[in-house]
Amino acid sequence: MNRLIKDYSDAYLDRIQNMMTTILNYAVTYYNLPSNPCTRAGHMGKRTRSMSFWTIEQYNSFIPYVTDISAHTALQLLFSGMRFGELLALTLADFDFKDNTINITKSLQHKASGDIVTPPKTDNGIRTITMPEAIMQETENYIHKIYGIKPSDRVFTFTKSLIRGNMKRGAEKANIPFIRIHDMRHSHVSLLINMGFSPHLIAERIGDTVQMVNSTYGHLYPSKHNEVAEKLNQIIVPN
Repeated sequence: MNRLIKDYSDAYLDRIQNMMTTILNYAVTYYNLPSNPCTRAGHMGKRTRSMSFWTIEQYNSFIPYVTDISAHTALQLLFSGMRFGELLALTLADFDFKDNTINITKSLQHKASGDIVTPPKTDNGIRTITMPEAIMQETENYIHKIYGIKPSDRVFTFTKSLIRGNMKRGAEKANIPFIRIHDMRHSHVSLLINMGFSPHLIAERIGDTVQMVNSTYGHLYPSKHNEVAEKLNQIIVPN
């Protein structure tokens, strides 16, 4: 290990650390590993935050404890993969309740000088996503409670503190680990991978590239090597 740390750059060690941490976080979440040993061993290279996520079972145990209607609606949308800035930038005109779609064309950032609306984080970020009917119905019911809202008005006007507070309280009541707001996006991707969707489709949905999906989430995909070998066994005639 000392040789590894000595011979490789901090950035390379950081990538190794992040991959190991994420794999073992997956084991903690899905396979009852008591804790992540990477946390106890310490960090190699430059420190960055590792990726965490909730399973669908954890999310379903959590969401009933969110009683604030605006936070509940926002979390339902965040669990569908959009970034927090994209959520805040949504206006009434971005929702199509007939076709159950949301147009994502912009992102909002809170700055000391005021709110700034910009294009999405990446070129792929401009997209239209199809949503579950139940979530769109909940969103429409919430919007109907906003008095005098116009098509160009933002639907969600709160800050991160409202969502973070509801997530902390809900996670505590549901007895699940607390995760960051951005980890809701990771949770969505993890769910789609578990459901068998391709990196291409996932990239389209979350507004990023296939390369990013493969590099960030590729380790979550089940290995297909045994399946390949079994298929080859069926067609190759032995001598």
